Amino acid sequence: YLLGYFPMLLLAGLLADRFGPKLMLIICVIGVTVMSASTAMVQTYDELYWRNLVFGVFFGFLWAPSQRLLSTWFPGTMSPKATAVWMSSTLLPGIVAPLIAYPLAIVFDWRTSFLVIAALGIPAVLLLMFFVSDVPQKMKRISDEEKSAILAGFAGEKPKSRLKVGEVLRALAKPSIITMAIATAFATSPTWLSGTWMPYGLIPLAGVDPATVAWASPLIVLVPVGVGLLHGKLVERFFHSRTKPWLIIGPLCGAIGFGFAALFPGSPWFLWAFMVGAIAFLCDPFFWGTVNSYWAGMARPEVTGTLNGIAACLQVAVGWFILSNSGAWLDPSAEGLAQISPILWIGAGIFAFAILPVLISKEVFLNKIKRDGTALPTAVEERTVA
Repeated sequence: YLLGYFPMLLLAGLLADRFGPKLMLIICVIGVTVMSASTAMVQTYDELYWRNLVFGVFFGFLWAPSQRLLSTWFPGTMSPKATAVWMSSTLLPGIVAPLIAYPLAIVFDWRTSFLVIAALGIPAVLLLMFFVSDVPQKMKRISDEEKSAILAGFAGEKPKSRLKVGEVLRALAKPSIITMAIATAFATSPTWLSGTWMPYGLIPLAGVDPATVAWASPLIVLVPVGVGLLHGKLVERFFHSRTKPWLIIGPLCGAIGFGFAALFPGSPWFLWAFMVGAIAFLCDPFFWGTVNSYWAGMARPEVTGTLNGIAACLQVAVGWFILSNSGAWLDPSAEGLAQISPILWIGAGIFAFAILPVLISKEVFLNKIKRDGTALPTAVEERTVA
């Protein structure tokens, strides 16, 4: 899966900036729908591996084009609102899919589960084709007043649906773009450890019933999902619409969650899982819900596809590396969940390290957008006027 997914992240971002994100997203959803359904026909492990490779290729078209689309539709403080809601929506399948697939697999078989889940891609493709456009000015289903309000949030400058390669390269030539890209490589990568080691810790080590874990895991995911839905309000209300505080709070939550679980492995299993799977995962809505706005403010909205492609590539590379090596950090001489504590301490250290490049990056202030689309002055502009 990662062999197909990793190289497409950057390519999809470049293609989204060059040819528009809508086409990339249509390719993505059609591809993953077909490949998900094809899983029901798999007979051997080799077939499964090849299918996962191709699935990864198509799924690589999701991340960067989605971020590019959001950045050209939602200006100012509307951007972290929209991005964090999108980020929460990517976590929702972790809640919904088990509730659909698990009963189907019990009543029928696992192949039926894949066919039913795959069918959800059909309405998604239709919605993309008929209700989405690359930029607001191309959308026929909204009024001119709405388009003017969105355009006012971008200070009257129409976002472009496509950019030339030279325009993209010029926008990337800023030191803070480089330092923030380094931050994205490490800020959420340790969450990869949660997906592997949390169920291992709960089922074999803590002796929790697998069915209980299957039902408890979605409840834990509700926490970062809920925070993501509120993230835009938080950005508007606190820190004068600055982006860097939230880019620091994200990995800080990860360090706290992993550090607590590593320090107190004897705590009740649900509290341990809550710190690893909920508190640590707050890094996703806080960091990824804000960094797209940072890219748009530091460079320009139209290059966020490329920037998010670069960021996602770096994040996958670091995540794959630490996950592949994490088995060597297990402490079999310890008892119960304490065996995983060394892995969690390393993850907490990586979270903390990600804060450093954020600190040395320049700040980006987001304009507060009123209902008519006009921007309120930021704190810096108010001081300048005074």
